[in-house]
Order: sequence, then C-alpha cells, then structure tokens
Amino acid sequence: MKTLNTARIGQIYYIDKILKSAHAGKLRELGFSSDKEIVLLSLDGENALLKIGNTRLALSNFYLQDIVIKNEQSEENLSSLSSLTTGQTGVVRFIDCQGEMKRRLMDMGITRGTHITVHKLAPLGDPMELHLRGYALSLRKIDAEKIKIVIPNQEEI
Repeated sequence: MKTLNTARIGQIYYIDKILKSAHAGKLRELGFSSDKEIVLLSLDGENALLKIGNTRLALSNFYLQDIVIKNEQSEENLSSLSSLTTGQTGVVRFIDCQGEMKRRLMDMGITRGTHITVHKLAPLGDPMELHLRGYALSLRKIDAEKIKIVIPNQEEI
C-alpha cells in the first residue's frame, strides 16, 4: 500500500482510496475521490503542494499518509489519438513507438498526462490540428495512431 507521503515529486498517480480517519470527510470535500489524477508538486518539512485534477492545493504532510495512491487508473479503455473527432479531448497514457519518433513526439509536448483536444481535421482527415499545453499543433494521422489516450468523463475535464 503506497501513500501520497511516499510518492515521487512530479509523477502522475491516481487516488486508490482515502483511509478512514478523522479528516477523511474533509479530504473528500476537497475533491479527493477514487481514480482522481494527483501529482505531488513539492514537498518540504511540513507542507506539500499537490495538483488534483486541474486544481493546485497545499496540504499539511499529516494528511498525505491517509491518501492511498496507485500508478494507473482502473479499467481504462485505451484508444489512439487518431480516433478522436473534432472537439473531443483525450489524456495521453503512453506513446507506442521507440527511438527518434518517440523523442520527436515528446519534444512537441506530447507526454503522459497531457490533455489534447482535436480542434480541426483537414478536409480528407489528415493532418489533425490539436490543442495542447496552450498551443496548436498539426500532426499526421499516422503519427497520431502511435499516441495512446484515454477519454476522460466530461465532469472530470
């Protein structure tokens, strides 16, 4: 059982459960729920800075020991980025290629946990105009096929 106080800084985790304690209800009110994405941004002596979903939150280390985490979400349905249609959003889980191609995609900002929205498709469907990290990127469908994503529920976006 891995808790948030033992997590690596910058690594994406998912909440497995909140241990029963006096402050479990307060953590749930703050948005801590099962399968929610969480990242430990910084950790100093008594305080931690977290990113849960799209919200940054400062918590005392005292609370971190009651948050059980895991590396992957439960029952994710992976698909390729090329399968998205205009207006759909996906979250990158991994890039299914090696070497130079993988490095090039990662250099463009396509990394695990990145939210990507399909903004436009060319008349014949290739290339795709994507929006990620505050900028637009055009990508060939053959390259988008190598990017494996999961489509989040609308209430989580």
